[in-house]
Amino acid sequence: MELSNYELVRYPSGQLVLTRVGVTASGAPSSGPRDVVGVFTSETEAQSALARLAASKSPLPPAPRPAS
Repeated sequence: MELSNYELVRYPSGQLVLTRVGVTASGAPSSGPRDVVGVFTSETEAQSALARLAASKSPLPPAPRPAS
């Protein structure tokens, strides 16, 4: 797993969304839809998730959803 396949997007609302970018057969980034790996409210949580991805060979389980 390469971290270059992941993207962290910060929205004006303050949410950070970690997505997995698809790649083509040649290894180039795909322009298609991205898979949401997790949604975070702090940069510390998002960086922790990226660190777990770097240490792991399998994708992260879905992040817990906050109670509404």
